[in-house]
Amino acid sequence: MKNYYHVPVMINEVINFLNVKKGGYYIDGTLGGGSYSRSISDRIGLDGLLISIDLDPLAVENFLENKPKNVEVVNDNFSNLSSIVHNSEIFNDRLKKVNFKFDGIVVDLGLSSAQLDDETRGFSFLSDRCLDMSFGPKSSNDTTWIVNNYRPADLEMIIKEYGEESWAKKITEHLVDYRKKKKITSTKELAEIVAGAIPKKFWHRNIHPATKTFQALRIETNEELNVLKEFLPVAIELLKSDGRLVVVSFHSLEDRIVKNFFRNLKKANDKVIEILTPKPVIPSETEIKENHRSRSAKLRAIRKI
Repeated sequence: MKNYYHVPVMINEVINFLNVKKGGYYIDGTLGGGSYSRSISDRIGLDGLLISIDLDPLAVENFLENKPKNVEVVNDNFSNLSSIVHNSEIFNDRLKKVNFKFDGIVVDLGLSSAQLDDETRGFSFLSDRCLDMSFGPKSSNDTTWIVNNYRPADLEMIIKEYGEESWAKKITEHLVDYRKKKKITSTKELAEIVAGAIPKKFWHRNIHPATKTFQALRIETNEELNVLKEFLPVAIELLKSDGRLVVVSFHSLEDRIVKNFFRNLKKANDKVIEILTPKPVIPSETEIKENHRSRSAKLRAIRKI
């Protein structure tokens, strides 16, 4: 199996905000390349416990090849956090003693480097690939079906809202006209249709004209915003007193959901959480230079009181 790799974003900041303790109980909701999980595992020691979750079976298989003894790995969506914890086999006896509460939970909502570069999937338009933007076989939707079968109004809404694309109406018109003649099946095909809908004088110098549309379709395929909304209240419930929740997002809609959830929770009951990041933490200039994909990352963290 090809090595599943990922350059972690703001790993030092994540570990610091989690306030990882020796012997602690933690959850990494998005295992990816395993950098967060290994850092947490090293710090908690054999008396500590970590549940690492990922919907992508390749990420799970890669981590299992050299899995630390204090980690349980689960192939599932982090939106199913409650059932994952309650069905945990290795951890069940110990977790009951702490009433299923954890010292810290982290999720990184970005794509992994391996997913972006995977030739069998359609996250990138840099080469011609099948139009599959699912994080794993358990994803609810099919990207090809969305592009070829969604009603024009729904397709336009997704591109406009999830992609924050001002050319959504024109892009939708081009997609609908094209699919009447031929089914859209590849990333190259999709990228060319989208690019053709936007006049070249409006193309961004550093961003491919299809970037926002691809982002929108990926979010819809994996129901990413709904998954995040389902996850947040469960994560708060599963934290111990003084436990930490850290969320790293890469999209303004995701960051807005996290920000508003934290603010509304604190406003409703000031004794539930302390917001540790009044403003989101962003990568340093050095990190952005070393890892260009980190440029849009924002970190928000809270402490449960």
